Amino acid sequence: MPTAGERRSLARALSTLIEKKAQRDGPDSVADQVIGEHIGKSRTTVWKLRTGQETNPKIETLEALARFFGVRVSYFLDENSAAAADEQLDSLQAARRLQQVAEQHGVRGVNARLGSLSPNSLAAVARLIEKLGESEEQGPATHDRTTPFQPPKPAQPPQADRP
Repeated sequence: MPTAGERRSLARALSTLIEKKAQRDGPDSVADQVIGEHIGKSRTTVWKLRTGQETNPKIETLEALARFFGVRVSYFLDENSAAAADEQLDSLQAARRLQQVAEQHGVRGVNARLGSLSPNSLAAVARLIEKLGESEEQGPATHDRTTPFQPPKPAQPPQADRP
């Protein structure tokens, strides 16, 4: 991380974006050739930007990179903008993971439901998830993680003996 007043390099910023996109969309989505095709540059140019051999691209190149990665151009120029964007990208990734896990267990529309909650309710959900994570780390769970939670079945009333 750069010190106060120091700007991080374009190569470092680009590497961070490539890493996040690869986690989200797979490593093939961030091959130099793929990025180059999307931004109208050669794979060699992308490689030079990524490795720090090219440090002064045209603004059009930064704009194209920003569009490709879904960030603002300021991501490459301002550490505070980059930190905020990284946090948003991490949050989106966490939301996608939550959605995937929920759907694996038969729960649909989690993110849509969360989107309808107030900021206070979202904070409460976040605290609940943190507490659940802490309790999972402290010891073995009392339920089977491979199946969704199922409430216990109600007790059946005793049946009369039939002749």
